[in-house]
Amino acid sequence: MMRVNNKLFLATAALAMLAGCGGGSSSTPTPSSAIKISGDLTPSVGESVALIATVDGEKSDAANIVWKQIKGDALSLVATNSAVLAFDVKKAGDYEFSVDFTTANGNKHTETVSFTTTVKENLLNARRDFSSREGNKVSFKLSAPVDSEGKIVSVISPTSGNRVAAEFTDVKWSQVSGPDVTFDDKNTNAYTVIFSAPQVTVDTIATFAVSATHPNGNKVSDTVHLLIQDINTIPSSSIYDTVIAKVSPANTGAPMVEGLNNCIYANYFSAPCSLSRINLIGQDQPNPSVDDIMDRVITSHPWMAENFRKFLTEEDQHGDFKKLLRSVSAVVISYDIRPSYYWVATGAIHLDPEDLWLTPEQRDVIDVAPDYRSSFGQELQYVMPWRYVKDNDYASSYYPREYRFSREISDLVPDLGSLLYHELAHANDTFPSSTLNSVSGTSVYNAFQRREGQTIADKLTAAHPKGSEEMAALGQVNYRGVSPTDVQKAYTPDDVAGFFSHDNAPTQYAYSSEAEDVATLFDAAMMSARYNILRDEAVSTPRHATDSSQSYVLSWGQRGRVTDPAVMPRSKFVFDLIFPELDSDAIYTALPPVKSLKPGLSWFDVLDLSGSNAAPKQQKAYSLNSNIKVERPVELDLTRRYK
Repeated sequence: MMRVNNKLFLATAALAMLAGCGGGSSSTPTPSSAIKISGDLTPSVGESVALIATVDGEKSDAANIVWKQIKGDALSLVATNSAVLAFDVKKAGDYEFSVDFTTANGNKHTETVSFTTTVKENLLNARRDFSSREGNKVSFKLSAPVDSEGKIVSVISPTSGNRVAAEFTDVKWSQVSGPDVTFDDKNTNAYTVIFSAPQVTVDTIATFAVSATHPNGNKVSDTVHLLIQDINTIPSSSIYDTVIAKVSPANTGAPMVEGLNNCIYANYFSAPCSLSRINLIGQDQPNPSVDDIMDRVITSHPWMAENFRKFLTEEDQHGDFKKLLRSVSAVVISYDIRPSYYWVATGAIHLDPEDLWLTPEQRDVIDVAPDYRSSFGQELQYVMPWRYVKDNDYASSYYPREYRFSREISDLVPDLGSLLYHELAHANDTFPSSTLNSVSGTSVYNAFQRREGQTIADKLTAAHPKGSEEMAALGQVNYRGVSPTDVQKAYTPDDVAGFFSHDNAPTQYAYSSEAEDVATLFDAAMMSARYNILRDEAVSTPRHATDSSQSYVLSWGQRGRVTDPAVMPRSKFVFDLIFPELDSDAIYTALPPVKSLKPGLSWFDVLDLSGSNAAPKQQKAYSLNSNIKVERPVELDLTRRYK
């Protein structure tokens, strides 16, 4: 979680919608260059490689760095603006790269580095070599076991009879060099190690080793590097009181680029900036184009902006997202954002790039630390699984992180589309399009304060309040970390099903706050109307160790609850206020009627309501090779995507 300064957070909380790399050999730079390049300069085919550029006495975090490939088979380079260039070598040959390193005071240094790949067996890859500001989050991941041809190793499961992916055993992570780090034991497992980068006084390289036993019985190992970046001291008055990633504008020539750099996602500002430095998009552009939107996008990696542009260009067929983006000041996409959120202090939405990657190399850079709320509510005797469904099947494919998947931009629709509708509902709750001409004040936050008591959430609560006191209290346990009472710990799934099903909220998350009530009502309606994607909600038996969809037995469930007679008036009320230019009568008339999910059946059994016996396509993403089957985990109410 990106924690914000307590002084500002406490003032806004009740109102704001926060809603492997080979060994350590290094090159010898030519005398004309101050750049030192470290990393693996004798890599082999199939290896994860890092080239690390540093200049003695200079902070790489404050530098402008550009890597270019000069020679060799074209590589997938996703962090060419970082001091650490990480990539996989897939073909043998000669490779050459250049790096420009422009320091904070304008001194420019250039260096080149070259190598010839060797051929050896690489059966363990730790991903991904990385640069991180001191104090920021770091995670390294292992890819699934592969054979000498690079294919996923599989075995026949003795219980299911399916061909399943084999796993590494005896996995051990250790630190080889650099300042000591403390692994997050709670969230570290065999395939993932998580920690915070330690404090340093100069840019410092830390190296880590991982060893394991391959399914073929061989002992395998790899190393991975972290460049820990020394940064300028963060003032105690900073809006963000934990270290966040360095981000850059998608368009460095954008009209409000200074505000993007200094007023949105940075550790070095202490108060909301003036509207003259950063305002809402719709104040300048009543009908913004994709270019107008991209002028307000800032990212930690260039590919994030490229993919976001592609999504807006190809998948916003009704122009919904462009219209809804009028009510935000900026779009922040960074590897360290989890969960996604909207913050009224700046007027920006912040997106977890897990919903944006298209290649495995892009996905490698995304932090995997779990949402800080994942441990909430685990003493309760029920869970509320949910999913997006289309044509009696999961709307999206499942992509296990340890496998090297690629996907198309259209594959992003179920998750990124619903995420955008949700976060943009928060922004439009605060600043509906009908109010943009009258937004005034010293800052976006000050403009919000002027609207106190006038948000859509305020109006919804006044006109259509939720009724269940029990669910309201459970919402604070599950989403705010309040300790459950003995009475709450004793609630059975049937008890909770009774509380929830007789109320008018769209999902349990709606009890987190009035703002989340608005957002979940809106995103469900829009996904149904625009993409024919419905949301399943259920109450089931509690968390199960196997996390199998067949292990969760329903007490109650619905598909498309947004059209439940108790919920639909509230949803339409919100819709009319967020999107007054659309014909809500026609849209809601066309929405499919709510359907019940039969109690007593498993979460798996109620996926297909058509009555057919066809195998659900939830396995469609798993045909990696040899028809490997991997069961899709259940998305529980403790699995967080946004706030």
